[in-house]
Amino acid sequence: MECEKWVLVFVLVLSVSIPGSPTEEVESGKQVTVRQDDESARRGNVTVVQEDAIVIQDNATIRQGDATVVQRNETMKKDDESHKQSYVIAEQGNAAVEEGYVTAKQSNATVKPEDATVVQTVVISMSGDEGTEEPVVDFSDNLTPADSNLTEDEEADEEAERYTGNIPRYIDPIRYSIKLTVNLRDRVYSGRTQVLIDMYEQFEEVPIHSEGLNITSVFLAEYDHMEFGMKVDDLVVYEDKEEDLLRIYTPHPLPSGTYLLMVDFQGIITNETFWGFYSSSWEDEDGWVNEMATTQFSPFYARRAWPCYDEPRFKATFKFFVEHESIYNAVSNGALESREVIRPGWVLSTFEWTPPMSTYITAMILTNYRYIEGESEHGYPIRVYGKPGSLEHSHNQLDDISRALDFFEDYLGVEYAMDKLYLMPVKYYGVAAMENWGLITAREDIVNFDAAVNGAQWELHKRVILDHEVAHLWFGNLVTPQWWDQIILKESSVSWLMVYAADHLYDDFDFKDEFIVLYDLLDAMEKDGGTESRAAIHNPQSKGEIMNLFDTITYQRGGSIFRMIYNIVGPGSFRAALHNYLSDYQYSTATMADLNRCLEEASPGSHITETVDRFTRQKNFPLVHVSMINSTHVRVRQERFLYSDRKAEQDSPYNYTWYIPFTYTTDSERNDEVMILKEKDNIVKLRKPATWIKANNDMRMYYITNYDHIEWRKLYHQLMKNHTVFSTTDRVQMLADLLNLATAEKLPINFLLQFISYLKEEREFAPWKIAADHLTGLISHRMSSAENYAAKIFVRDLIDARLKEVLQWNTSYKKPIKERLLQFLLLDTGMQVDHTDAVQFVDRLNFISRHKEEEEPVDTTESGILFLQKERNARTNRTYWDELYSTISDTQTQIQLKDIFKILSATKNKTAIEEALKKSLSVSSADAMQEAAIRTSERHPDLTWDFMKRNYHAYYKVFGESQFLMTQILSSVLSKLKTQSRYDEVEKFFQENSPGTGKPGVDQGLEKIAENVRWQQRHRRMCRTFFFTYARRRSTRYPPYKYD
Repeated sequence: MECEKWVLVFVLVLSVSIPGSPTEEVESGKQVTVRQDDESARRGNVTVVQEDAIVIQDNATIRQGDATVVQRNETMKKDDESHKQSYVIAEQGNAAVEEGYVTAKQSNATVKPEDATVVQTVVISMSGDEGTEEPVVDFSDNLTPADSNLTEDEEADEEAERYTGNIPRYIDPIRYSIKLTVNLRDRVYSGRTQVLIDMYEQFEEVPIHSEGLNITSVFLAEYDHMEFGMKVDDLVVYEDKEEDLLRIYTPHPLPSGTYLLMVDFQGIITNETFWGFYSSSWEDEDGWVNEMATTQFSPFYARRAWPCYDEPRFKATFKFFVEHESIYNAVSNGALESREVIRPGWVLSTFEWTPPMSTYITAMILTNYRYIEGESEHGYPIRVYGKPGSLEHSHNQLDDISRALDFFEDYLGVEYAMDKLYLMPVKYYGVAAMENWGLITAREDIVNFDAAVNGAQWELHKRVILDHEVAHLWFGNLVTPQWWDQIILKESSVSWLMVYAADHLYDDFDFKDEFIVLYDLLDAMEKDGGTESRAAIHNPQSKGEIMNLFDTITYQRGGSIFRMIYNIVGPGSFRAALHNYLSDYQYSTATMADLNRCLEEASPGSHITETVDRFTRQKNFPLVHVSMINSTHVRVRQERFLYSDRKAEQDSPYNYTWYIPFTYTTDSERNDEVMILKEKDNIVKLRKPATWIKANNDMRMYYITNYDHIEWRKLYHQLMKNHTVFSTTDRVQMLADLLNLATAEKLPINFLLQFISYLKEEREFAPWKIAADHLTGLISHRMSSAENYAAKIFVRDLIDARLKEVLQWNTSYKKPIKERLLQFLLLDTGMQVDHTDAVQFVDRLNFISRHKEEEEPVDTTESGILFLQKERNARTNRTYWDELYSTISDTQTQIQLKDIFKILSATKNKTAIEEALKKSLSVSSADAMQEAAIRTSERHPDLTWDFMKRNYHAYYKVFGESQFLMTQILSSVLSKLKTQSRYDEVEKFFQENSPGTGKPGVDQGLEKIAENVRWQQRHRRMCRTFFFTYARRRSTRYPPYKYD
């Protein structure tokens, strides 16, 4: 860009140590002298800041803590008194002016804002552009800046008490220019953040988020159309570690207007966490380890990489400049604008401006991955990165995200805001995937998914995970929640949209009903049915509370609520509401009230706002009782559902009542027209006379249904007569409702066990899935060995006909996915209950594998079948167990580790299990630690918990910051314990040891242990009687048993 005048701004920090930074402390009280030319120090109005040609640090090495920041290729010279750093400044006549940083000595006393570091600004004004090394950053190019991030609601006085972060509302960032110099070999970097800020009122403080960075200089000046006004001298800078803020105080109040804030900093690319700017790696085919730097910023970790306004309501445009070694490629949100050699072995990568966006979806990656590329039908460039040997498996993922991108653009009627979409694998990752705008990151086993080795169930989840991230490009990225209390706008909405998209993109599974009920809704109810649950809309007051929002309530429960909204307003109105919502709030922020308004406008008279508020602003969900009064009228009444009989607090704004969306199926008709029942007790007139009724079609509404005993018997007889009268999801729902009701002691458990007997005629995967999971859980965790023996007889008879059928199928992964799922499920269940056909089938495959040259080959490429073979070997052959154990260190993906530890846990040798858990701690793999704890707890819960207690510090160090992972591990391990003594032990342990972000996992685990104790007291005798009676009826060889 052409400019009449150039300005080079030289910032002198009169203390090497910003309070709280990890630099060396020095004495205070000495007068500071700064050498400067009188002419160059003048304070007139000046123009144009030149990006990072401003100060070029040359031939210097700075010691930061224990890390060395290398900003050029040579080491600076030292003398006995000071460290000198030289800076080359372009000046008229190409003369070089040398300035030095002078150290101000400071006491060791605790630093407070009033005695924080003073920063002096020196401005050197020059005309012409000779000697400059880099282009000027033009903050006024033709990209339209984001509108104010302050909505009218935020400015209203009544909103003042609603917490929306720790940045004052008079601050609004508009645009960032971020320059980084990254030394990946030494895992250190330096950088500069330049940010234009609108200040809406007079101010004396300019806070900006920063965590763990070494701040070296700060500059603040008025700014108007590429021209500077007043420069601010004698800034006071204070690092507030508790609030993650760099607090910059001005010497006197300043007027509202636009300002440029410039902060220089240094940082470390950590290898001890998955958050912020951290290092990962990958191994090539020759075993060489290749380093990479990557980022994970959601929800508030961008501040660890560079100073910024790190709250979702702040949306600004970004431009990145990255100096790095030429062996790496830099990849970011915007497209690569240029890659320029700046010195031997080093390049400068410059990226295009982004649209207005929040900091948590920015990304910067340095890697030497290769990539494959294509183009979506709508013309968007698509790339998938990976190591050379794995890219051959990534073509399906490239096709998946291409199709998903086009689908959402068509469905929503709003163009994708970026000009490209890349998918990047990350080996060490704290989440499954992240929706960075234009650059989705995901775990290696998702990006490199191979259907031949990864199994049918993981293939389903891979599809919806990718659809989830692509949906975020609109919900979350284009329109962002105003604060984290509105997280349902981005996470819950896409948890429904991902299955809706998958249902349209893949025709081999029912995603919008069967998948979401099996894998989301039922899991959500299990977590939401306890007193430790929370409302979907919940205002967090701290970082820990924000992290705790990324949980089952937000994802599975929230997704189920959005599915309910879709079915209440109807497909057309729902689609129109989403289009209007995105159009009205694009590049801005919103609240759930904004989406409700769009839904009301698209579907007048639907009562959607009142209905949604009752499901999102109070925890738990309704239990709806349905009973027939006569052939044309039914009574529908509601109550709050809870698994526990513990006294629950009454903290609901709606007194735990809901508007009930009601649909039904009878022997006369299926009625999907939604009625909204507003009262606790309602009378509903049927459209046609009927003899039985089943409510909540396909479980599309978020509640459990109960009937009186007579109605349940009618449904049971209809199932036994012809179960296909009900949809597959309706059959799942009846089993799930009975399971939940029995757990909550609303019905005797033998109701459920009798209903399950209809499955002898069932050929669909989903009903078998819920029944098999429940029955094998009973056998594994809740009964004695004699009771298990009787229960296994019942299960063997239940699966016998279907198992014989699926064993006739081939074992190839190329079968339809539902056949693959059902075959593995029944064979796995058969192995757990010692069904002769299942055991002989797996033994036969193992024999063929050992004698390939003698036997006719069998296609066993379905990974689930291979898993069962390995599990059988590990259970019966210690040599095989040892061989598999030895592969832990070399295992690359989480899927493989999951299978390995599940297989290893099949042994009954407790010493071997202990060895496997110890191994997981020694291989420096978070995936290994996670999977070892979760998988071994499935079969050895007490042993796993005892091991975890002894090594709790190791788990806390790795997972303490990751609410999702810490909660998942603690909840999974604790939920299998089943005695009161264990409950007391766990409660005491976490009174003495902090669970960190895993507190929800502890709360859920304790509630589950209490439930297990109650089950032992109230259901065990009934189960025992049912299974013993069945077993004696079936087998005269059943051994005698003394009742206790």
